[in-house]
Amino acid sequence: MSSVGGTTTVTEAASAASVDSREAALVWLFPRPVAPVDLRGGGARELTIGREETSAVWLGGNDVSRRHAVLRVAADGSVRIADLGSRNGVRVNGRAISEAPLAVGDVVRLGGWVGLVTASPGAFSEIAPGLWGGAALQAALTPLRQAAPSDLPIVLEGETGTGKELVARALHRWSGRPGPLVAVNCAALPEGLAEGELFGYRRGAFTGADRASAGFFRGAHGGTLLLDEVSDLPLALQAKLLRVLEEREVQPLGEIRPVPIDVRVVVAGQQPLIEAVRTGRFRADLLARLDGLAVRLPPLRRRREDVLPLFAHLLAELGQGRAPAIESDFAERLCMHDWPFNVRELVLLAKRLLTLHGGEVTLRAQHLPERIAGGPADSPPAHDPLAARGAAGGRPVPAPPAEPVELPALVVALRASGGNVARAAAMLGISRQRAYRLMEGQAVDLEALRRPEEKRE
Repeated sequence: MSSVGGTTTVTEAASAASVDSREAALVWLFPRPVAPVDLRGGGARELTIGREETSAVWLGGNDVSRRHAVLRVAADGSVRIADLGSRNGVRVNGRAISEAPLAVGDVVRLGGWVGLVTASPGAFSEIAPGLWGGAALQAALTPLRQAAPSDLPIVLEGETGTGKELVARALHRWSGRPGPLVAVNCAALPEGLAEGELFGYRRGAFTGADRASAGFFRGAHGGTLLLDEVSDLPLALQAKLLRVLEEREVQPLGEIRPVPIDVRVVVAGQQPLIEAVRTGRFRADLLARLDGLAVRLPPLRRRREDVLPLFAHLLAELGQGRAPAIESDFAERLCMHDWPFNVRELVLLAKRLLTLHGGEVTLRAQHLPERIAGGPADSPPAHDPLAARGAAGGRPVPAPPAEPVELPALVVALRASGGNVARAAAMLGISRQRAYRLMEGQAVDLEALRRPEEKRE
């Protein structure tokens, strides 16, 4: 948590740029969940993985060797994984390795098993009706549960598709308020009609007002009003909204007397409102009135451990209980994808696959769209100097030395990509995890790098 302007701000529950392996666990997600492997502290140790009964981490199946791999946890908390000469190898983030370091966000594959290094191990469950997630989402929403019974105004921040309206509905349910929840997309309100739509109007108040309207505020009386993308309201209307919040009454167009209201206001947006204040798009005094508790919802790439169970839930729900199985390559690709449109993108993928391949027994990697199915192809183990062999004589052929990528080059790529880490990493030919490691402990302001791109839009 951090404090902004005297109010509490809950940031993303997990950040690959700030979490190291000393706070992590390895969770196995496919073909079924098993107990997480705790990678925190405890001194230097080695944990063997395989189907041998004496293995520290037992994984069944004929595609897992008896002694398949070993996790080496160092005294400083760093973790490495090494292949023990297994038949089907070890992959990290889609690439075959003989030995490699592990960090939060890395996807690990042993035979048909797919796992993930996460800072938020925990059970996946239904947090509120229609809202599913694991420990990262649970942690982000804990302050909302505590604040729900109060009349504290709430600010929900999160990228597109992170479920802001679902979270607002959960907050309303937890609040116990008897009135309805009314959700308004402020960006879709016509500028000339927005005041009447929000505060109501009497019949004949303006041309075209052939009947009276209570407006969204009175429609939410006794309940909760969600103002999504509130920073898109015109500044003049923001001043009137401020008065409504302070006086707890609305002045419908054409009416003489104001009407008292009892409404809990929740506002939402993709970017922090303080950024809109800095650019002159939002009134500072209105933010001071709204910003009782700000919660940043974690994007799906920050809670990758939720991707597979959430996808399975969506397949079962949308397929009405009749959904295909999935293969390990398919599962691995889902875990590796960055999900720029978050849960909304996952929902559309499930619908697409059920529409096009719902009759299949098993969903395979080739059924995925290219942007998800595409990824690093299998390559020789990253630390095996004998892996690449020439056509003649089978002698090792050294790979051309790669020029190391330094932080200044990454910052240039981030600026060119508008602060998009995945895009910048692709430009430099490095993994997203490597990009985050370069930024770790450095003063790289991704929000500042995104701002120029937002202004161009």
